[in-house]
Amino acid sequence: MNSRRAHHRPTCKRLHRSALLWISLLCANPMAMAQGSVDRPALKSLRFDEDWSPLRDPALRTDFLDPLKWIPLNDSGSWYATLGGELRERYEYVRAPVFGLGSPPRNDYFLSRASLFADIHFGPGFRTFVEIAAAHAPGWSGSPPATQKDTLDVLQAFGEAKLSLGEGQLSVRAGRQQMSFGSSRLVGVRDSPNIRRSFDGVRVTWIESKDLRVDAFAVQPVAPRTGRFDDGRDRAQDLWGVYATTNVPAVAGLKADLYYLGLNRRDARFAQGVETEHRHTVGARLFGSHADFDWNIEGIFQFGNFGGSSIRAWALSSDTGYTFSDRTWTPRIGLKADAFSGDRNLRDGRLGTFNALFPRLPYFSEANLVAPSNLLDLQPNLTLALTPTVELNLAWNPLWKQTKADAFYAPPLSPVRGTAGTQSRHIGQQVIATIEWSATPRLTVAASYVHFEPGRATRQAGGRSGEFLATWLQYRF
Repeated sequence: MNSRRAHHRPTCKRLHRSALLWISLLCANPMAMAQGSVDRPALKSLRFDEDWSPLRDPALRTDFLDPLKWIPLNDSGSWYATLGGELRERYEYVRAPVFGLGSPPRNDYFLSRASLFADIHFGPGFRTFVEIAAAHAPGWSGSPPATQKDTLDVLQAFGEAKLSLGEGQLSVRAGRQQMSFGSSRLVGVRDSPNIRRSFDGVRVTWIESKDLRVDAFAVQPVAPRTGRFDDGRDRAQDLWGVYATTNVPAVAGLKADLYYLGLNRRDARFAQGVETEHRHTVGARLFGSHADFDWNIEGIFQFGNFGGSSIRAWALSSDTGYTFSDRTWTPRIGLKADAFSGDRNLRDGRLGTFNALFPRLPYFSEANLVAPSNLLDLQPNLTLALTPTVELNLAWNPLWKQTKADAFYAPPLSPVRGTAGTQSRHIGQQVIATIEWSATPRLTVAASYVHFEPGRATRQAGGRSGEFLATWLQYRF
């Protein structure tokens, strides 16, 4: 163990020096520290959504990195390129993962990822977007998974054609791409691990003003591998669907999502066994804000087949809150509540376990204790804006199994051994504290601490208390 730590120490030092160098470069330019003008484009989680064409106006080119954001490729500027990327350095410590039912019992390590992208526009009707990424996990006990270590690979590479039709715009995107819909409860990026989730396939989008957006897609998830340029599509899984978002004019501030998602998955594993899963998901989400209230409520139903068994599963989720906008620290009091169905009888020829498909990570906390399947949870929370750039979030999250017969599931969707058929539903609870400093529009520094205690259902399987700590620095340009 000591030799392993000694072996990784120089690498960790290099990571620290790299992070400090980036901060020094940032602080050396006063413009980079400004919080930005409302007229300037903003950095986004999905980098291909950024539009830097306003920098055609020389008056808006006020940042020292603007030469990377607006690179004209012809005299008129109708052809142009945007370059960008990200560096993230993250440290994690975990004791007794998954309530002590995971392995190893204790681990601490660094996560380092870097990415570069090029967004090239050939006029208003066509563009290509390419992003490469490298990720490493020095200090990891044993061999890190491919979601944490990937020497160098293509994260995204697609071509997109756009066509204006009346008051709307139709776009067709083909290739490797990231996707996120709604609250990312079913399809979202995987941001806590080093390698974000990508899909290979086709996506068609119709946008009609700001009132209606419809996406249709047919894709396969990308299976990361640890080598160089060896990531390939997971041919054991197929995902397709239609996702629509619209305003609801009758109610101020209300919007709605309606969607259908289909999944084929070979060798799917649940507490009931291992079979081919053919699952259909239909759902609706109501979300928005009015005055100081905000709400996000979603209902989901699933049906299909799991081998010779039928699938009948469901989920209800809500995230509501009230912000005291006229008080010091602008406190927001919120309540998250979820119910994800489980399997009531493992031998009745019906699978009742909900499958969240490809959800965002983290889902409940940075510790990633449980997956959203066979689960009931509440999460009262308090968010405080300590300064205009520093936000603190405190939460308490008790967890129960929805059914005793089914197991509880660890991310991404693995039944935890010994947790099916327990006498109690109580999985446990976690207490969460997260603080985030948006030092500049590009630089974020954050930390999250989670303490978790097992409930009766996990203690029966040998569960125990544990903790998780993560600190990270993220620089995007």
